[in-house]
Amino acid sequence: MRRRTSTMLIGSLALALVLGACGFAPAPRPAPLAGGTDGATAVRPVAALADRAGFNPGSGILWMNDGDRQRELDAMAATGAKWIALDFDWNSIQGDGPASFRWDRSTDTVVREARARGLRIIATLAYSPPWARRAACRTTSHCLPTDPTTFARFAAAAVARYGAGSTVKEFRGSVEVWQIWNEANHVPFVNPTVDIAGYTTMLRLAYPAIKTRDAGATVLAGATSPAGDDPSGRDVAPASFLRGIYFAGGRGSFDAFSHHPYTYPDSPLVVAPWSAFAQTAQIHQVMVDNGDGAKKIWGTESGAGTGTGPKSVSATRQAELLHDYYTGWNTRYRSFTGPLLWFTVRDASADPNTVTDNFGVLRRDFRAKPSRAALVTVLSGG
Repeated sequence: MRRRTSTMLIGSLALALVLGACGFAPAPRPAPLAGGTDGATAVRPVAALADRAGFNPGSGILWMNDGDRQRELDAMAATGAKWIALDFDWNSIQGDGPASFRWDRSTDTVVREARARGLRIIATLAYSPPWARRAACRTTSHCLPTDPTTFARFAAAAVARYGAGSTVKEFRGSVEVWQIWNEANHVPFVNPTVDIAGYTTMLRLAYPAIKTRDAGATVLAGATSPAGDDPSGRDVAPASFLRGIYFAGGRGSFDAFSHHPYTYPDSPLVVAPWSAFAQTAQIHQVMVDNGDGAKKIWGTESGAGTGTGPKSVSATRQAELLHDYYTGWNTRYRSFTGPLLWFTVRDASADPNTVTDNFGVLRRDFRAKPSRAALVTVLSGG
């Protein structure tokens, strides 16, 4: 407990120094939420911090009922965080065939509602429909396409609908940032093995398809999982994956790199070779080595799950870890990073034994955890 308290105090002082140097005055610390609320009370965040924070709610938000989805979006906006990552599920949107675009299945609705709440969207373009998948993984959408030009056409269509030049007025300018796939260095998302060359080819085709239609858009490569180098090819460490992209000719085909700096159940402030948070600096060094040192690394997933299962933490500890994530990101790595997103806003279930279901700052019934107050405090400069 003494070590944890010291970490919190050191982090708070460091963050305060950064804010002071930038000319920001801390806002009043908000009162904690009552246990039975869902966190709908609005706050006044420090603008520079709010623009560096957000939520990744996972794919579930695409398919939940209207009431729950809208409450989740309200809860995100109420923290003051400005970003939301949304899956633009290729498998759903073009599942009926290459000539079909079913934006109405869920994408239009979630984009419309997120935008209405002032949330800035990171669109993750991923997951192959049956007609586009490689033969080795016909039973899963988590597979790179056989022909990467099919993905580029999908990316172009998405930008045409939601980018700055959209002919659909209500969606024009809805999406500024496009992420190319999710955890392409980790086999659950790129069956049957990681394919750096294949990913890079897809990236090199998608980049101009996006930029031609919206020159001001930001294209993120990577979205790397905190994996290690596996000789079988099922996992590739983030820095190794990025080196592979450069080796395959990917330089010039992305504007920033995306990474998932999870360290749970440990603090991200612990410096160790296994720490995906510490690997952020390694990734940046690879960028520097390849002439891309001015590009940023975006943390599009981070977090820790509460409960009783393996790698779970207490609700109080989760709040401490959230504080550590945002403090470290905004001090140690501020000069070469973009926003950091928390996975997720609300628990996916009420089962305390499944750690990945309990990353939310709200419980399944929308009651706030201490981590919700911790995020509000961080974003208000406290």
